[in-house]
Amino acid sequence: MANDGVLSAASRVFRSPGLKFVLIAVLTVLMAVPLFFIQLALADREERAAGAVQDVAAGWGGPQVVAGPVLLVPYTVQTETTTPLGAATQTVERHVAVVLPENLGIKAYASEQTRWRGIFSVPVYRAALDLHATFDKAALARIAAISGAVLHWNEATISVLVTDPHGLADSVAMTANGRTIAFQPGSGMEEDGPAGIQAPLNLTAPADLTIDTHFALRGARELSFAPLGRRTTASVQSTWASPSFFGAFLPTERKLGKDGFTASWVVPYLARGFGQSFPTAEKAGGVLLSAASGVKFYQPVDHYQLVERSLKYAIMFIALAFLIFFVMETVSPRRLHAIQYALVGAAQVLFYLLLLSFCEHIGFLPAYLVASAATIALTSAYALSALASKARAAVLCVNLTGLYVLLYVILNAEDYALLIGSSLLFAALAATMYVTRRIDWYRRAEVQTA
Repeated sequence: MANDGVLSAASRVFRSPGLKFVLIAVLTVLMAVPLFFIQLALADREERAAGAVQDVAAGWGGPQVVAGPVLLVPYTVQTETTTPLGAATQTVERHVAVVLPENLGIKAYASEQTRWRGIFSVPVYRAALDLHATFDKAALARIAAISGAVLHWNEATISVLVTDPHGLADSVAMTANGRTIAFQPGSGMEEDGPAGIQAPLNLTAPADLTIDTHFALRGARELSFAPLGRRTTASVQSTWASPSFFGAFLPTERKLGKDGFTASWVVPYLARGFGQSFPTAEKAGGVLLSAASGVKFYQPVDHYQLVERSLKYAIMFIALAFLIFFVMETVSPRRLHAIQYALVGAAQVLFYLLLLSFCEHIGFLPAYLVASAATIALTSAYALSALASKARAAVLCVNLTGLYVLLYVILNAEDYALLIGSSLLFAALAATMYVTRRIDWYRRAEVQTA
């Protein structure tokens, strides 16, 4: 009998509103544990999606950067050194000078496609590129000023740098001063330098050059170009509706619409940050791609990013769900047990797991509707039984629906997320203060512990 009295007294103490509020706060913090494991599951799914992108890129073509055409002129330099014993030795060093075009024009039209690896979609493109470049005879002659250099004009080549050459969709040819020349594999630069293709020119001396080439290039996610001309103009057109421009230079003009986009760049020599020639290919290799600019074929409905963003607000929304239940309990004659609060919290946590699992198959918005509707229905049905009041269950259902609507608004309005979140918390606090303004907490505590 004494034990029953102790248990009864302990039960009355734990039903105190103040202690109940503390227990709810502890439960809210504990909900971070299952949310952490959901975050791990999300990271695993993102890693698998990234693996799918790499698999597609391996067979189709990865992010592409196009640089060129550039002129490569091999030359040799003979140096004489003296050994410690006084003997003279001569060595011949071979280098490749790199000359950039005076004017460079780039036109690209990219048609987008989608490739699948299992349930993962990867945006890819097939781009038709036209490159037009001119080289000035006087500029070519200036490289002869390299001290002691013997230039081998008959070995000069035109090179087009492409980061992933296996994305070239067909054979590539160019015209040099109206003469058609076929490209060969390799960029003609150092072994660990930029990849690409090259074509022999068979020059006998410096000459004005006009280079035109057209080719198709496959790639994934990104297409960019390097502004290597003294004056570079570039234009990219595509039917992709959601581009994201990036790089050292943003478009000078762009036009976006539901049917696609058109963007153009004009990059002058002075804005580029490096000269028109390099004495060696090694010095050029690390610089030529540094000023690349272009477009990302951005996926605005990246459901993993949206799920990750929703998890950042999970604790706040679980706490608000608990607060709604606590207020409903406060104005109700029925009392709720801590285990009932734990079950309500588990339902809110499972919303995020449902959201992650469904969005991979049906997209984020349908998945959000399914997961939120299931969570609201389950929680409201449980409240109907726990509170024994249809009116209070209906009020709770409306409030939960409002919470999930606001969460969706926050996820799609990232720039205003802090404003909306802080306003929501203030509104929740104000509503709680208003609903409980006439409650005598001392009297209620005495009644519940009597």
